[in-house]
Amino acid sequence: MPLPGQSLFSIDEVSARWIAAPHQVAQWAAQERLEVVTSVGPVHAGDEDVAGLVVVAMADLLPMFRRDGSGPASMRLRRLRKIGEREWRMVSDPADGVMVAAGDLLIDVAEMGRFEEENDLMRRAHAGKGPEPKYDWDAFWRAMAIYVHQHGVPPTLKELTAAMSNWFLDQSDGKSSPSDSVIRKKLSPLWNQLRSET
Repeated sequence: MPLPGQSLFSIDEVSARWIAAPHQVAQWAAQERLEVVTSVGPVHAGDEDVAGLVVVAMADLLPMFRRDGSGPASMRLRRLRKIGEREWRMVSDPADGVMVAAGDLLIDVAEMGRFEEENDLMRRAHAGKGPEPKYDWDAFWRAMAIYVHQHGVPPTLKELTAAMSNWFLDQSDGKSSPSDSVIRKKLSPLWNQLRSET
């Protein structure tokens, strides 16, 4: 029996999928156009104890996602709401809020799909001559550029190939990716040039 697909994605993963910078994704969430969640241990918020997955007030955490990368790695979450609620709750215990890191901020796959549908981010129909390509290589190159920008040039071509193979799998809920040899062949000339310049 196959394992279920990934259900929660980090902001970095979503930004690569949408070919958008992490600060853009964070800004959409800060405008409450996109719901971001995190997991908390038991905290007192509003008039009751809350634990598990909660929606975060991204407007309060936006400094972590400065476009120049100078923001703090973590901040204290002082407002949250239970999933399905509309009103924010103030965290009163711990008194100074809950420390969260950027990697703790996640987007549910259903929320991601809703945003994609609402903003027409779904794959466009093929309009060129000939059969539709099986894989979106234009999106692949954009995602590769974002990966290198965020993580630097990997020490081996094998590592970059694996990262981009995982990117293809993420786009298809784990169902489809070109072979590693095909990905490696496409990446090899550029990787060699990037390594020679570092």
